Amino acid sequence: MFYNPYYLWNMYVLVKTIHGVFITYTFFVWLLGSMSFPFIYMMSYMYNPYEVKQVEDKEKIKQIKLNDID
Repeated sequence: MFYNPYYLWNMYVLVKTIHGVFITYTFFVWLLGSMSFPFIYMMSYMYNPYEVKQVEDKEKIKQIKLNDID
């Protein structure tokens, strides 16, 4: 099948543009993703005023013994 050379040229430009957009998008996803990990790591050391206490931080229940019966 014979196509118009101008049609083939437009198809080439379209494919090249779509490929360039895809490569640019993946580059920015990689760049922003690799930059976010150090930021999240530094943010983990910030003070949290609403910190949830862990099991070891809670007060232990005092056991009351009555005349050594228990």
